[in-house]
Amino acid sequence: MASLDRSYGGASPRHSHRLRRRWVVTRLHLSRMAGIGMGSETVHDLLGFWVRLLSVVLGGLARVGRAVFLPLYRTLARTAYGVERLFQKALSGLWQLRLRALLRPAHVRGRLIPALMLAAATVGILTVCFLSVGLRVEINGVPVGIVSDRAEMEEILSSVQDRVSQYVGVPYSLDVDVSYSIAYDDGRGVDREQISDYLMAGLGDLAVKYVLTVDGQPIGANRSRTALELLRQRLLEKNATSFKGGKVDFVQDVQVVPQGSMDAREMSVADIESRLTGETRSAVIYEVQPGDTLSGIAARYGTTTADVMANNPGVQAENLLVGTHVVVQASVPVLSVKETVSEQYVQRIDYDTVRQENDEMYTTQSRVIKSGVYGEASVTADVTYVDGREDSRVVTDWVVTKEPESEIIEVGTQTPPPKSATGTFMKPSNGVYSSGFGYRKNLRDYHTGVDFAGPVGTSIFAADGGKVSYAAWKGNYGYCVFIDHENGYVTVYAHCSKLLVKEGQRVAKGETIARVGATGRVTGPHVHFEIRVNGTQVNPLKYIGK
Repeated sequence: MASLDRSYGGASPRHSHRLRRRWVVTRLHLSRMAGIGMGSETVHDLLGFWVRLLSVVLGGLARVGRAVFLPLYRTLARTAYGVERLFQKALSGLWQLRLRALLRPAHVRGRLIPALMLAAATVGILTVCFLSVGLRVEINGVPVGIVSDRAEMEEILSSVQDRVSQYVGVPYSLDVDVSYSIAYDDGRGVDREQISDYLMAGLGDLAVKYVLTVDGQPIGANRSRTALELLRQRLLEKNATSFKGGKVDFVQDVQVVPQGSMDAREMSVADIESRLTGETRSAVIYEVQPGDTLSGIAARYGTTTADVMANNPGVQAENLLVGTHVVVQASVPVLSVKETVSEQYVQRIDYDTVRQENDEMYTTQSRVIKSGVYGEASVTADVTYVDGREDSRVVTDWVVTKEPESEIIEVGTQTPPPKSATGTFMKPSNGVYSSGFGYRKNLRDYHTGVDFAGPVGTSIFAADGGKVSYAAWKGNYGYCVFIDHENGYVTVYAHCSKLLVKEGQRVAKGETIARVGATGRVTGPHVHFEIRVNGTQVNPLKYIGK
């Protein structure tokens, strides 16, 4: 009974009770069969031995199943119960045979029943002892045999990979689908040589291919390493349009590496070159709309004004015309070439400014006593160019050849009277910049100021405080205002539709002095703005906001 408890320790109490009861009944039948008039103690002892052996084997199988194959434990318990039922039926059949045998002659009856019982017990013990659980292996859906565990199959796969790697000269990885399923192990195992031959037969062409990679990403494979190396050198020379005598290389990590995998995509050298000369990102081009600025366009696309200006060398921030196409983001090529050159040049050294106070001058006034002189230095630097544009500069040597001389200026300390000049200029209107200073090819004239277009009637402001020296009609200027800022500067506001100040009136910086119009010689409503320094007309854009 103790052995039975150990054998079926994992079953439910109710099920365990039934097993115990059936087991007692079975042993009782066995005892009766062994004792019914056979006249042979040998048969009785032999039957008892097999019964005890069966109990030990079943108990051992249950313990192993519980410890190793926990999910299969209940299945084993049910199997043990089925074996018990089988033996019960067998013993019942043997009991009937014994009754029949009682009717036979004694010498036949004494040998037949022990032989049948011995054969039944032997078949049951061999069935339980020699059937064990293993793993059925399938490679790409084809069964190849049963192994005891995964390690055995992985050892076979590893040995085949090692053989192939030695053959091709580079590490090789098998691309096969190996699946496992639980099955009864008949003890025959697998034929290692047969599996190895099966795997080798499916490899196909094992010739080594060379792969050209960019930053570790494969572009294409070819059997000729020399062809790929020559392609790499040709592209390097092609992309480096202007050598400066420095060290030239790709910005990206371009390598030619061997690859022994049959899955590497083989391409012609021409196809690989076509992929390398393409772009990873196309250029973003924007058409300027009314009211746009470079800073606003840059912010809209998440870039900087400096980058936008670098992508558009011919475009100036103060001369952004409506309809102009601006490259917001440049295209990014698959390959970029960098060249590092050691350059020597003369660097200008800025001078310092020394300020001296003058109690007889207003705080808005200043005077240069001594002009500053720039210094010079001989500089050696390693300059890196990417696709012909400077990317970085590292100074390696700096020698001052000429010391700078400081600038000396006098500045006033007296508080200026109301509505006097501040020394800086603001934009005269909120209109859109429409025409620059200097020669204009489309109109074939020399423009003495800058224009800010806007609707008729919008405000015109004094760029700085001062005294109105003229406010009336003046030829091509139409209605205009002149303001003397009493520090050598005079500003002009032309083509006004209405004047709001009079000659001799003092105005403050930002005060409204007129309205935008289209009087005089114009092509549309705007304010023509000039700055004159000691009577000479200069570019106002260099003074606005400074």
